[in-house]
Amino acid sequence: MYARAAKAYKQVDLESSSKAQILDKLYLRFVRDCDDAKAAMARGDVAAKAAAINHGNQIIMELVAALDHALAPDLCGNLATLYDYVLDRLAQSNMQNDARLLEQASVVMMQLREAFSEASNANG
Repeated sequence: MYARAAKAYKQVDLESSSKAQILDKLYLRFVRDCDDAKAAMARGDVAAKAAAINHGNQIIMELVAALDHALAPDLCGNLATLYDYVLDRLAQSNMQNDARLLEQASVVMMQLREAFSEASNANG
């Protein structure tokens, strides 16, 4: 029962959020996934590490799919390159069991979050 209520709340939250808010939530969730993966690495929990990294991958793939290259080709090209870098950091971190690579991915995503937040605030 609680799981159904939580799912309904998340759905309403998502549907009532602006695109900027959704993007912000995705970036924050990505960072949380990296933090979860780092913690799982530290305790040797391979399954939890894989689940967190997989979820982070899914977020990046959704962000890549949302890019509209026809609307803003230069911006989208730059973002695609950064997202490719982040995906590579996730894959390498998973293979090498190296938390530093997750931190590199998190830093890029937090910088993007800040840039989009500033742009959103500047545009009203």
